[in-house]
Formats: sequence, structure tokens, C-alpha cells
Amino acid sequence: MKSPSTINYEIRPCKFAERKMLLISFSRIIGAFKSSYQYIGFGGLSFTDFKLFHKELNIETMYSIEAGYNIEKLNFNKPFSCITILQGNSTDMLGKLDLKKPSIVWLDYDDTLSMTVFNDINILFNVLPSGSIYVMSCNRELKNKETALPLTEEELHEKFNDIAPYHMEKDGCADPNVHKTLFSMITGYCNRVINDRNKLGENLEFTPLYNFKYNENRGAKMYTCGGIILDKPFDESKLNIDDLDFIKSEEVCEIKIPNITQREASYLNQNLNDIPKEQDLIDRKILTDKDIKVYKSCYKFIPNFYDVRL
Repeated sequence: MKSPSTINYEIRPCKFAERKMLLISFSRIIGAFKSSYQYIGFGGLSFTDFKLFHKELNIETMYSIEAGYNIEKLNFNKPFSCITILQGNSTDMLGKLDLKKPSIVWLDYDDTLSMTVFNDINILFNVLPSGSIYVMSCNRELKNKETALPLTEEELHEKFNDIAPYHMEKDGCADPNVHKTLFSMITGYCNRVINDRNKLGENLEFTPLYNFKYNENRGAKMYTCGGIILDKPFDESKLNIDDLDFIKSEEVCEIKIPNITQREASYLNQNLNDIPKEQDLIDRKILTDKDIKVYKSCYKFIPNFYDVRL
């Protein structure tokens, strides 16, 4: 669940960018389905995702699962009456919801990957209908808690049994390869549950869409994975997301926030893809080529923070 007592989820820049990227894709995808969606997530005390998705996607049915605070405090801090607080762990609370409704589910776990993630997937993917979007986020480190070293293949199998991939590449639990292992485990398990469901007469598929990694300023190494459940066959061009560069599937999208000033960002905005002017910044040692490339890859999503006197 969220931990706003130690982290302000409103102003984490990489998380902010990720949230906007998801919002853009969500808005396009749900437009392809003539359905009313519900949203399920971990609101914490800030309810940042809930505020955004309620206002921008017009979602009127929302459920926040939270185990870390008393119900009075949670209800006092919830921003809209359309949010229902479910107090308890995610695996128990998901089973109490009507998951037959089209849903957007973003389970943003505080900790590293655990069996809770797969228990939650099992509950969700056995019921969610076509058009439903599933996203999970967690700390991407896979380490032995005693040695603080990346898990070996044997240790990974001991912890996750047959969910862990066989013939994992060398250093598969360490950066820069750990995201590949996480993607394989999560999407593989989603497909396993869907395949079991299809044996009972349905005809569904899980299409991966989200494969993000980023490092927070305070050092947390984060990973996000997810996709959409669709009927087979389904014309995926109707999702209207082909032009979104961050929809990568197996190729990871690394979210980076450039360390540039507001003045530098404003100048780049006014001169996007003006190569001579970009080169002038490089020649004058104001910015590096890497700074400019990173900025151009994410400028649509990065936040602007201001000091406002109330």
C-alpha cells in the first residue's frame, strides 16, 4: 500500500510522469469500449491517482484498498464521495469486489515483488472482462534479504516456485536485466490464468502494454508492468495507442527526468527539433546532447512545481 508518511506521492517527478503516460493511454483505450469503468487502486492518504482518473476519465465508481491507516482517517482524507475505502490487504479485499465490471486496476505496491502480486493476479484475471486494464508497480530489486545480493536462479525458484522463469539469463535478478525477469514472471502468470480460463469456454487474451522502469530521487528502483484483457480476435488498432512511443511491450521504457532549469526547458519548448539551436546549447555547455534527448522524450509528461502562497 501507499506510504505517504515517508514519501509525498503528489510530487515524485518520475511517478508523476508515469501517471500522465498511463492517463493518456487509459483515455484512448476506454474510448474503444462503450462501457462504464470502475477504478481499483491503493489510494493511501493522498489519493493522487483517484483525483486524476475521476476528473479526467469521468470514473464514478472507485475503490481504494488500504491496510495502513484507521478507517476514520482514510474516510476523512478521501477527496470524493464516489471513492469506497476497503480496509485490509489487497488479496482479501479484491475478492469482495464485483470484478465482472469493466475495470482499470493499478496496484502500486510499496515493496519488492512478492507472492501477493500473483495472488492478486489470480483473483483479478479469473473474473475481469474484456476491455479491462491491469497495471502493477513495485520496487524492482530482487535481492536476498540476508546478503543484500541479487537472488540467484535457485533462490528465485525457491521463493516463487514455477512462476520463476527457467533458463534465466546471467544476472537476471540484477540491474540492468532484472526488469526482463519481472516482465517474464508477471506477463507469464497473467497468460497462465487467462489460458486456464479459456479452457472453461472463454476466448480471451492478455496483451502487454506497459513496461516501465525508473529510479526515484531517493534511490527507489521502480518497475511497472501491465496490459489489457481482450476478446479473441480483437482489432487492436481500435485501441488508438499505436502512436504512443511508451507503449513498448517487451522493450522497456525507461522514464528519466532531465536535470534542467525552467528557463532551459522553456527555450527547448520554443525550439523543438531546431537542430542548430540545440547544438548551440551544447557548444556553450549549457546542456548536453543527452540532456536534450531525455527532455524531448518526456517533456509532455514531466511536472512543473511552483511555490504558491495561500
